[in-house]
Amino acid sequence: MDREFEDEFMDAQSQIISLCVEFAGNRADKVYAYGSVEESSISFNAFFNIDGQIKTTNNIAADPDAIWDFLDLGESDLEKIRQICIHYGKPVPTELKIIYDCKSGKIDTEYKYESICSAKTGTDSSEIFMKWLDEVFQSTWKR
Repeated sequence: MDREFEDEFMDAQSQIISLCVEFAGNRADKVYAYGSVEESSISFNAFFNIDGQIKTTNNIAADPDAIWDFLDLGESDLEKIRQICIHYGKPVPTELKIIYDCKSGKIDTEYKYESICSAKTGTDSSEIFMKWLDEVFQSTWKR
């Protein structure tokens, strides 16, 4: 049962990575995907390292509809992760950070399970995403 859970969970995570790689037109060196799954709220966003520069969705696609479609698909993938966890009686991560190195195929993930974005914490998922984007941007810029 745990093996089935792990396989399904990894498949859903791989769908997020594939979505991001495709959105970047296979030009990304690294993909940074962020997901927040809290009670009745799901949020997804991503940014990319392309040729040593950090790019947001707005830098990649000029069409707002394409960006919204990308974000909606990411949220759907997060909902799949939630449903997989519920189905197997596993805790649902409240936060996912996925870094995918497109050249090496290496995936780094970070999961949190405590309440991150809620009325209790007073923090919005977009704030956390923007903070992570800024951290990566600053570390890339300093090189």
